[in-house]
Amino acid sequence: MITVVNKSTRCTDDEVRAMTRACATQVQQHAAPTWGQVPIPVVYAASEQEAPPGAWVMAVLDDPDQADALGWHTEEQGDLIYGRVFAAPVLDNGGEVLSGGLTVSSVLSHEVLETLVDPHVNLWADNGNGEAYALEVGDPVESDSYEIVVRGTGPVGVSNFVTPHWFDPRAGEGQRFDWLGKVKAPFKMTKGGYVVVTREGKIQQHFGETYPDWRRSMKHADTSRSARRTTT
Repeated sequence: MITVVNKSTRCTDDEVRAMTRACATQVQQHAAPTWGQVPIPVVYAASEQEAPPGAWVMAVLDDPDQADALGWHTEEQGDLIYGRVFAAPVLDNGGEVLSGGLTVSSVLSHEVLETLVDPHVNLWADNGNGEAYALEVGDPVESDSYEIVVRGTGPVGVSNFVTPHWFDPRAGEGQRFDWLGKVKAPFKMTKGGYVVVTREGKIQQHFGETYPDWRRSMKHADTSRSARRTTT
């Protein structure tokens, strides 16, 4: 179970409840079926203390804790998985909380999706040409989002994500490589996407041609998925 808690002063509890419901719907109806997984419940709790035992807690906060990170999730000793989402970088760069092209809710969705598919932050996919790509389902289409209507709130933005075919070098035309259908081949990203690649033990980061400059620095946070993979 993923439990979302609100520690932000820039997002109300009702807004975080709404984005949690949108993420739960996305996992249940879109992501889990696409990835052949049993849906993980995504629920809201008033505090970390109210999270069920063993739950993976994802907190929404105001300011990044390290190097202007936008969001991350990680694993600590004892299989303790948890995540953080930061509202300030989104809102200070023209984004909104729930609806629009860049939202706090889509960042939460991004982290929920990547926790669903690779909770331990340690999976890679071989492209058949001597390179391996980090199994991060949100990054290749990171700047793309769509909306899920939440009853009582309206449309809430969630992150686009890639499918298992994206990581399959044998996948051909006609396959669905991402939920929105923007990518046309395995291991390709959209113009606003980002990938982590390793070749001969060296890890590199590649950015799409329109990837925002203000987001690039966030990929260097010590607690980010990218940095964790460099030490895994």
